Amino acid sequence: MKNRKRYTVQYKPTGTGNVMMRGIGVIHAVMGTIFFLAGLFALPYMWLFGLIFAIVGGFFAVNGTLIALGKSGLGRSYQVETETEEEIHQEFRKVPPVETHDHIPSTALDTKRRLEQLESLRSAGLIDGREYREKRQEILNGL
Repeated sequence: MKNRKRYTVQYKPTGTGNVMMRGIGVIHAVMGTIFFLAGLFALPYMWLFGLIFAIVGGFFAVNGTLIALGKSGLGRSYQVETETEEEIHQEFRKVPPVETHDHIPSTALDTKRRLEQLESLRSAGLIDGREYREKRQEILNGL
């Protein structure tokens, strides 16, 4: 059973950000109006080109006006879904898979510590006498 919560996050610029967005809205409105008028004047001569210019210009003019004069500038709201806390904890409770190794890599850096580690493995019964002698000889050969 998936139990999700939905939140609405609103973003509304303040201060300098608001002034910049409103300024960009004015620029869009002015440039959109120029493109719209250019498209209208070009309609009799280049029908398709003028129509495209007029449509794009009209879009930018309207959008820029809404941004410049709108209540919230470019404020937006977003829907965010989150998992409940219990589902998040269940992810961490999963048991990691058991790894099997045919060897135990040494984490010791120098020869003395590697030999001490090898001795502790033998005394703990994790390796037998033959493996101990082979690894000991391998460590000593590395000198």
